[in-house]
Amino acid sequence: MRPAAALLIAIALAGSPGCGTAPKETAKSGIDVAGMDKAVAPGDDFNLHANGGWLKATPIPADKSSYGTGAILVDQTRKQLLDLIQDSAKGGATAGADSRKVGDYYSSFMDEAAIEAAGAAPLKPQLDAIAAIADRTALARALGGNLRAGVDALNNTNFETSNLFGVWITQGLKDPSHSVPYLLQGGLGLPDRDYYLSASPHMTELRKQYEAHIGAMFQLAGVADPAGRAAKVFALETKMARVHATRVESEDVNLAVTWQRAELASKAPGLNWSVLLEAAGLQDAATFTIWHPKAIPGLSALAASEPLDTWKDWLAYHAIEDAATYLPKAFVEERFAFYGKALSGIPQLRPRWQRGMDLTSAALGEVVGKLYSERYFPATTKAKVQAMVDDLVKAFARRIDALAWMSPETKAKAKAKLGTLKVGVGYPDKWQDYSGLEIVKGDPLGNAKRAGLFEYRHQVAKLHQPVDKAEWWMTPQTVNAVNLPLQNALNFPAAIIQPPYYDVAADAAHNYGSMGAIIGH
Repeated sequence: MRPAAALLIAIALAGSPGCGTAPKETAKSGIDVAGMDKAVAPGDDFNLHANGGWLKATPIPADKSSYGTGAILVDQTRKQLLDLIQDSAKGGATAGADSRKVGDYYSSFMDEAAIEAAGAAPLKPQLDAIAAIADRTALARALGGNLRAGVDALNNTNFETSNLFGVWITQGLKDPSHSVPYLLQGGLGLPDRDYYLSASPHMTELRKQYEAHIGAMFQLAGVADPAGRAAKVFALETKMARVHATRVESEDVNLAVTWQRAELASKAPGLNWSVLLEAAGLQDAATFTIWHPKAIPGLSALAASEPLDTWKDWLAYHAIEDAATYLPKAFVEERFAFYGKALSGIPQLRPRWQRGMDLTSAALGEVVGKLYSERYFPATTKAKVQAMVDDLVKAFARRIDALAWMSPETKAKAKAKLGTLKVGVGYPDKWQDYSGLEIVKGDPLGNAKRAGLFEYRHQVAKLHQPVDKAEWWMTPQTVNAVNLPLQNALNFPAAIIQPPYYDVAADAAHNYGSMGAIIGH
């Protein structure tokens, strides 16, 4: 599982229409003439003039909330990945081999009969451990043990829901030569504080549906008094929301502060920070970047003031929620009914093979990425795109020289920075080692938990290693691209370097106008 990349600016592609369905003979030029609506004058509505035909002819699929060239390419890539993953599932690789892990992870998720037969039993050990929490020290230990590196500081969209905090580990804002842990607010099952606090009728209705959903998940797991416990969980999350930073505040890098480890107890009292950090494997971290300096103390205070039983109910609910994808159909459908239909407006659950492929690709990201690159991204394509990158960097340098408003000294510094820019094309220079990750065929929930912990430990290990400026934050099979300002780097995964964005058979104008524009952006 790759963590969301805070302070990274991803290129949003999923909703943009384009030439993904163009006839073969027009795709080479990069212009989808059939997708235009020439009845609309370009001066009246250029978007409809350029894309109106495509928009009229292309309905949004029932399992999606939006559709466009990026989404088409994601579906195409999923089909490519399915072939790879099914080959791994059928192959005779030895136990422990990377390809065997891919196959076993996927086939375990796809074995619906075994999942139905197991019921909620795979969840019982975790629920029993939560029920056994006897005091605030044990609560801190549980919160620390759940900590995972899966948050996005700048975009504020991927908060950890199953823990009070989120953590992100990367270069320091003021000391980029060292990696540091960033602590962020977490704990909400709804996207952000406004969903709890807004008085709008839409938000009010969503809150009612969310509380009912919490109760339904408790009931499916066999938890006593599901409605009463749901009310307590929702009330606690509402209190969390009140101390959360807003989206605007989360986007302001200047609000982040640095605290020494010893300062956590005095600046955010209420939690046993020593116990929490030890359980999280962060006891050796000397400093922390506190992304939400008001929210962290507020959440810590709630850990002390709210009843222990309420915290145990909150932990239990999120344990069920996090596991639901790997549990029987009733759990999956209840989760989709709220998060898919009610919250996202998606009428239909995606086919199981797509979900299984995505989960496998996330859990074993660079294993799947290596297989994908070997089959679908030849070295010749990588070399051609790298040459395009080199051309764009040279053009950028010439533009710096031509800037009238920039002093000679500043130009020199800008060009020096440009000289250190690391542009990753296709896949990373060095693949992540997954030998320490155990995948057990027939244990889908256990596999997911072990994969999450494996990735978290991989992230924590950065604290004791030199900064890797060539690190990738996207897997090769991701249809997207990313700018990494702290690393002064860019990632262009293999999956976006295919038609319609890049076509080895097309002329240079097509490729510079599409893939080149993405790289330049």
